[in-house]
Amino acid sequence: MHKQSCLILAVFLLSAVVKAETIISPKVTFQSISETSTNRILKVWIHFTDKGYSTKEELKSAIDLYQKRMLRRVKYRRLIRTGRWKANFTDLSVNSSYIDQVLQIGGHLRSQSRWFNAIGLEASLQQIMQIEKLPFVHSITPILTHTTKLHVETMSQISAAPPINQSYGDSETQVTQVQANFLHQKGFFGAEIIIGLLDTGFNLKHTAITHTDVIDQYDFVNGDKDTSDQIDQDDPKQDEHGSIVLGILAGLAPEKLIGLAYQASFLLAKTEKVSENGQEFERIIEEDWCIEGIEWLEEKGVDLINCSLGYSDWYNFRDLDGQTSKLTIVADLVIEKGVLMIVAAGNQGTVLGERITVPADGFKVLAIGAVNRNQSVSWFSSKGPTYDGRIKPDFVALGNQVTSIIPNTKSGFSSDNRGTSLSCAVATGAISLLLQAFPRATTDQIINVLRATAKNANNPNNSYGYGLIQAKSAFEVLFDQFGHTGDMPDPISIQPPENLKTVTWGKLKTNLELHQNFPNPFNAETWIPFRLGVEGEIRLSIYSSSGSLIQTIHLGHLEPGSYTSRQQAIYWNGQNYLGEDVVSGIYFCVLQVLGQPTQISQLTVLK
Repeated sequence: MHKQSCLILAVFLLSAVVKAETIISPKVTFQSISETSTNRILKVWIHFTDKGYSTKEELKSAIDLYQKRMLRRVKYRRLIRTGRWKANFTDLSVNSSYIDQVLQIGGHLRSQSRWFNAIGLEASLQQIMQIEKLPFVHSITPILTHTTKLHVETMSQISAAPPINQSYGDSETQVTQVQANFLHQKGFFGAEIIIGLLDTGFNLKHTAITHTDVIDQYDFVNGDKDTSDQIDQDDPKQDEHGSIVLGILAGLAPEKLIGLAYQASFLLAKTEKVSENGQEFERIIEEDWCIEGIEWLEEKGVDLINCSLGYSDWYNFRDLDGQTSKLTIVADLVIEKGVLMIVAAGNQGTVLGERITVPADGFKVLAIGAVNRNQSVSWFSSKGPTYDGRIKPDFVALGNQVTSIIPNTKSGFSSDNRGTSLSCAVATGAISLLLQAFPRATTDQIINVLRATAKNANNPNNSYGYGLIQAKSAFEVLFDQFGHTGDMPDPISIQPPENLKTVTWGKLKTNLELHQNFPNPFNAETWIPFRLGVEGEIRLSIYSSSGSLIQTIHLGHLEPGSYTSRQQAIYWNGQNYLGEDVVSGIYFCVLQVLGQPTQISQLTVLK
């Protein structure tokens, strides 16, 4: 589903302007405002100068405290996927005192963003002009008001193609087109992966999704923890769209529907409102809710986000540059924090110049278009390029005759679903399986491999992008790169310092095998198991990621055998040779015995 909602950073255009004038202020950017609009309620972002810390020391202390409270999974994801695990200014909350002082002047709080250090506010022009005089207000930027009728993609009843595999049932094509069945055959169904969904709501009562591991959920529309329809606050069928998307990913009903990642865990964020009292809903605030949802999902430890939503009517083509929409900026920023962001390209294939929708214009955001069962681009699938000439969509997946649950039924299924919302979910499922298979792959590695192996990789264009995701081909390239699947050391050749000869990580030899330490990541102490095929003097050296020697553990003369139990494995207390605790990061342990190839394993310290 692609809804038309609105956000713009620097220009405020009021509809039905009677007589225009330009109001210039050091902090407020408005253009074409009616002379009689001083009491009219406007929608703006209030950007603050700081987060309320008076010294650099106080700021550093606050960041350190946040880092201590950060979920271990978030630290690990940031470190492994980006190499940058530490908290920073963007992670800190917006200063509550600043918010209170703004609200004392007046206005209604719409939303707030830690990453932008800003709040969304509804206030009169007179109130805004008072707010801009506050010393901690950096700037005030408008949110364009616009209302259009909600456009939901539906399709007439079409008989689904006969299933090839009775286990997959009618969901066969959506799985096999992106080669996700290959990963299923290898035992990857999304276990240990957390997928975040931004959508209209979720009904979890269907028998095919009652097994779903929902870690947490939050309704940003109504401010509670129930994302299903509630009679006192939601119109009927509000949660249908999100439930269909969830079914594509998590459904489990053999011979009817097999979700691409049904063993994954989920975080559910309700950020869209379909209608209110049966009438079309003014939807500008939905982008604000979406921004809040992304920040919430990242802090909760999500691995990848499925955003089957898009916004277009209040954006001109020149706005699709990856730098104008606040939602697009946040979508790219979450990738910098180690989260893959998969979004629907849009259903505007025959309108608006066929252009993609926000936030599909992001630089690293993966925009997904739609194809039919014959692999032809669907007529409704939005097309690129971005304003600055980048190819969009990035990939395509099945978006016609997609099989999922029938929401608000106990056991109904349908293949009469259409839209890039659904192809987005299919792509998210396939990518999540690759993340499960290669948990140490960075976001850049995953993105680059997907582009290199997609079906149209040699001739990308603005209708088909790089083509259908080919999970089998991507798996094979990643396997060649890593030499294995799972939480194992990277098999790449390195040139360490002179006192450490060149080795290849992850290549195990018959007479000396170094296994993964446990636990990993660890804090304070870990055990490093190994197997010895010949007797000899054993030494373990530990190096930092830059190649500096941290610690050496001499084990003496050992007989052949398996040293894998906690009592026999090598113990390291996480200290360097000076007896100091090492800092969080990636380290390498090098196991050596005279006459045998050196073995190296990777360790991760997280505090």
